[in-house]
Amino acid sequence: MRGYKNFDGTPHPGDLKHRVEIGYTEHVVSENGYPQESDVVICRVWASATDAGNQHYRSADVMNTEAVVNFTIRYRDDVKPGMWVKFHGEKWTISTLGEYSFRRDYLGLKASVAKGVSG
Repeated sequence: MRGYKNFDGTPHPGDLKHRVEIGYTEHVVSENGYPQESDVVICRVWASATDAGNQHYRSADVMNTEAVVNFTIRYRDDVKPGMWVKFHGEKWTISTLGEYSFRRDYLGLKASVAKGVSG
């Protein structure tokens, strides 16, 4: 994710105006032996969302588009890379965490969603 905007400045509490869910997907085996996915929500928080860029790339004859958003939330130590942020009904995968001035007031989440279109 080189070249995307980073976490700059100090967030303002009034910027946290989007309600998001943060969680992870748990993979379990059902009683019939089939794999099942279930979503586990660890928190519902207020966040700011800033467009951090996007890119287009071709892979295996499919044109992919990846959008990246920087989310900012109040600091939590239970959020990890690999979890997802549910924002406007879509799951964005968290790739990077960043702190603002390392004061543990706010936590930056760099998250992306990729979509492919075969052509």
